[in-house]
Amino acid sequence: MSRSNSLYRAILAHAGPILIAQLASMSTTLVDTLISARVNTVDLAAVGIGAGLYISVMLAAAGVVQGLTPIAAHQVGARQFDRLPATFQHGLMLCALLALGCFAILATPGWMLTMNAVSPEVAERTRAYLFILALSLPGTLIYRACGGMLNALGRPRALMFLGLANAVSHALLAPALAFGWLGLPALGAVGCAASVAINTSLLAIAGLLYLARSEVSRDLHLLRGWQRPQFKQLAEHLKLGLPIGMSMFVEMSSFALIGLLVASLGAEAIGANRLLGNFAGTCYMLPLSISIATLALVGQAAGAQDWPRVRRTALTGLFLGCSISSVIGLLLWLFAGPLVHGFVPDPAVQNMALGLVVLIALYQFCDAAQTIAAQALRGLKITTLPMLGHILSFWGVGLAGGWWLCYHGWSAPLGLAGFWIAAVASSGLASVLFGAMLAFALQRRA
Repeated sequence: MSRSNSLYRAILAHAGPILIAQLASMSTTLVDTLISARVNTVDLAAVGIGAGLYISVMLAAAGVVQGLTPIAAHQVGARQFDRLPATFQHGLMLCALLALGCFAILATPGWMLTMNAVSPEVAERTRAYLFILALSLPGTLIYRACGGMLNALGRPRALMFLGLANAVSHALLAPALAFGWLGLPALGAVGCAASVAINTSLLAIAGLLYLARSEVSRDLHLLRGWQRPQFKQLAEHLKLGLPIGMSMFVEMSSFALIGLLVASLGAEAIGANRLLGNFAGTCYMLPLSISIATLALVGQAAGAQDWPRVRRTALTGLFLGCSISSVIGLLLWLFAGPLVHGFVPDPAVQNMALGLVVLIALYQFCDAAQTIAAQALRGLKITTLPMLGHILSFWGVGLAGGWWLCYHGWSAPLGLAGFWIAAVASSGLASVLFGAMLAFALQRRA
């Protein structure tokens, strides 16, 4: 019992600052939704489509960067601190390369908008929004690399303070740029994107300074003695990071692409989907924070070859995440009315969203299970097979199944509801697949 209590405390102590940092990060998209909804419906639709595309591409790149965390966590568990500078520096090299590639994708979204019948007015606004938002990629990825190293070290508290500072700064700067306060030009949704680009650049600088000078990490000399790129080191990052990046891209794009695939249903459907996505994303932050803590602690235990602790950590993380997410789903369902009316003033968008909130509540348990199980597998450096599970679940069942339900259905098209029914089914399938993979991996190491 004492071991179990110790693990609960360790996971919660690690997950708490991450949760606050993740919620602070999520607040930027909530702020953008609130602002764009009060500019006009076109700007709201542009944020709904553009932010979804940006998040999918950014998280795919961030997933590749996340390969740094299990590598560093194993080195920390094995007490190989002298190897951490090379690990971190090669992670930063990947950040630079990934930022360039992702910028090229986001700066040219025209074909995606045309293919999905987005109206010319919304498409023009979306292109402008995405181009400015793409400028935030270098800062975002570098900050993610800093966060990955701090998680591996078991010292995530700085992320909480940096995340809160970013949230406050964005909440002040975004409306000033969007509405033209203090004599600034009124940029609408583009102003929100400009605020994100400015603040993520500041976050990256702050993260690097903290790793270079804080008591937690300055003795590790993570930013000294820079090496030339080593193929073996980069290959290790890519072997773990590419499947993680693909998994994250599949999972997030399966939701982000809903915004494009329902574009022909009208601006109201896009706005309702955006609001539902914000609710689901906010609830997702809690299992995500527990899963990141579980990854780091599983990685440290695996690096120390302490397999009983690996098993206890993974199971404790699953129990915590699923239990708390179920409670959050219930609360979301109970308080759906005030939440929806508080975020969007348009009655048509409100009615459509209220009819679907129950699906978001049901979604929480399975999403927590699949997220934590997948991250525990990453802590064991198992990433390729989970990637295939993500593709089957989220693109196969979630996206393809959702499209069929939306526009065809068994007896009649279900509209936007079809995609969210398929999302619940896809997360349920993923939880079963990843749970089985984790049970097999733990049994092999027993």
